[in-house]
Amino acid sequence: MAAEAYAFQLSACRELLDSHPESLVIRHQVEALEDAIPDRPGIAVSFCRTLIETTCKTILIDRGQTPDNAWEAPRLISETTKFLHLGIHDNGHTDANLKDGTEQLLRGVNSIISGVMQIRNAHGAAAHGSDAYAPMLDARYAEILARATDAVVGILFKTHLNGSGKAVLARSRYGDHKDFDEWIDNDFGPFEVIDTPLVASEALFKTDNNAYRAALAVFQQEQDEVEKRKVISMIVMAVVEAKT
Repeated sequence: MAAEAYAFQLSACRELLDSHPESLVIRHQVEALEDAIPDRPGIAVSFCRTLIETTCKTILIDRGQTPDNAWEAPRLISETTKFLHLGIHDNGHTDANLKDGTEQLLRGVNSIISGVMQIRNAHGAAAHGSDAYAPMLDARYAEILARATDAVVGILFKTHLNGSGKAVLARSRYGDHKDFDEWIDNDFGPFEVIDTPLVASEALFKTDNNAYRAALAVFQQEQDEVEKRKVISMIVMAVVEAKT
């Protein structure tokens, strides 16, 4: 079903899907959750927990970790946040206030997850059996949980992607390193095969990922050296100006 057909949408999830259209499992979960509101709130609640757990497992695997299948949402989010480098600015400086505030925010996220699990277990379509004549969950509660889930997924995955800009992940997606892709595309291509245009960086990523990753590591090392030289130059200039 096309995205515009949904009356309800998860904005943060949709933004991530636009950036990573190949994430089909999460896409299916997001679309199923959106489609279930407001007519099937029990199904929607069940997908809230599933979506959070899938997001955490995806991040952990990206980071080279193997999540235990027995871990449920609270443990998964606890393990996931260990790899998100909270409170660190782009220049590598750790902001104590930002770190503390983000950790408080994530404690609130854990409360959201606990609430999702409690309502899901009581009213979700995948709950452990219920009276066939039990009252349906009010769709308003399902929508609140869906919005909270969207916020959780957005916080976790965006922090993961932003924090991995200089790291070569165990599993990467094309588009994670736009500066590197632009560098390749400026030097190579564009190519055309049987009237089909090919983007050099995407072609390399998909046909020889090991070569792509090796070139990325070299590129990042060279970029780090350039940044170091810039910092040294600024320090020297500051010292010279101070002496004159």
